[in-house]
Amino acid sequence: MPNQEILESIQQGSWSKSVEEKIRKQLIEKPKTIVVLDDDPTGTQTVYNIPVITEWTLEILEKEILKSPIFFILTNSRSLQVDAANSLAKLLGSRLRDIAKKHNKELLIISRGDSTLRGHYPNEVDALTEGLKLKKAKHLIAPAFFEGGRYTFNDVHYVKEGENFIPAAETPFAQDNTFGYMSSNLKKWIVEKSKGKIKSNEIISFPIEKLRNKSIEDMVSILDKPNAFRMVANASSYIDLQKMALASLSLEQAPIFRTAASFVNAISGIKPQKCLTKKEILKENQSGGALIVIGSYVPKTTEQLSYLKEHSNAIFLELDVSKVLEKTIFSKEIQNLIEKIDLCIAYGKDVVLYTSRNIVKGNTKEESLAIVNKVSNALIKIVKDITSKPKYIVAKGGITSSDVATKALEVKRANILGQVLKGVPVWELGDESKFPSVPYIVFPGNVGDIAALYELKKILE
Repeated sequence: MPNQEILESIQQGSWSKSVEEKIRKQLIEKPKTIVVLDDDPTGTQTVYNIPVITEWTLEILEKEILKSPIFFILTNSRSLQVDAANSLAKLLGSRLRDIAKKHNKELLIISRGDSTLRGHYPNEVDALTEGLKLKKAKHLIAPAFFEGGRYTFNDVHYVKEGENFIPAAETPFAQDNTFGYMSSNLKKWIVEKSKGKIKSNEIISFPIEKLRNKSIEDMVSILDKPNAFRMVANASSYIDLQKMALASLSLEQAPIFRTAASFVNAISGIKPQKCLTKKEILKENQSGGALIVIGSYVPKTTEQLSYLKEHSNAIFLELDVSKVLEKTIFSKEIQNLIEKIDLCIAYGKDVVLYTSRNIVKGNTKEESLAIVNKVSNALIKIVKDITSKPKYIVAKGGITSSDVATKALEVKRANILGQVLKGVPVWELGDESKFPSVPYIVFPGNVGDIAALYELKKILE
């Protein structure tokens, strides 16, 4: 593993103030509304003071486009089957195109996906492009997410664990029941994900040395090549994403972006900030116990849960996945969990509601995804029916955090305050939600070390 090479590349790069200013100048001279279609809520993990909406009627989209220079749409498409994800992407593309045309607005569209390469690609972006009616649209793939230790170097995507950089395909994330893959090299990954429909010679990549040493004009000329339809951005520092963003903005037609969270900062000029303090999150009026909901089943989350159990005096309540799937968990048992949670929160006790850790696989990828959604529905029922107001709510996992927000708490619009830990966003919920003044913390399943969940809880004690 080229650990030393990657480390040196990271150390030699940083956020560039001068490139940031050039990006901002571009956005002022040629205004664009940046719309981020987020396939789960974790994509908000690097930004602040930006709205996220969970509905996409023409009226809601039009209102947001007219008042917000950048906003997120929480599609939660990673929880959908392929056909449904494609239909949604095409619908959103069509609606965004109609609104932009009506108001003579130029849109810049980002399909925010997982930094460990799980999700609907390339089909989701192809469907989005179809809805936007963009002919010969280019796709830029940039999954680097520095806050979570994700780097792309020599076309290989790495996940940093401790001091080691592990090729993504060698991590547990690549064994995902629905979105598993075998290739860490992004060119090969695109070919694999397209089932061979996209050929490796149809993909170009930008080495880090080219990004840092080439002029923007030189990069634009490469991006402008007629055969450059799929482009891979190597990146070990923000300067790499910023240069890629600036070159993309200089094109007559910007690409459709499939990226992780860090690219949103680069192309919008939003420099990452320090993590929020306890006072900034809880303010003065929060009381009662906290509620932590853990649905993510990736090994990292299980390790964090085990550590929290060993070091916390919270009340831990398990939802047995096998009973949910066998339909032998009766409403009385669900009601018992609800009553226990209500009582604990009312008495100031923190509660951790988690799904049992045994992973249940379906016979197909579609069946596995259906199982995930059944379990999520049980968690939704519990959170939706509690009556005691928590001091704060943490939802662990992408599908879990989306379902808890939209289906249990009925969030329609929220404001991203910032992050409590690197890569862990805090939402300020709208007045329409079940608990409007309660901080909602979206904790990705694949972020943080073994003690991260415990550290979050300690910060807010």
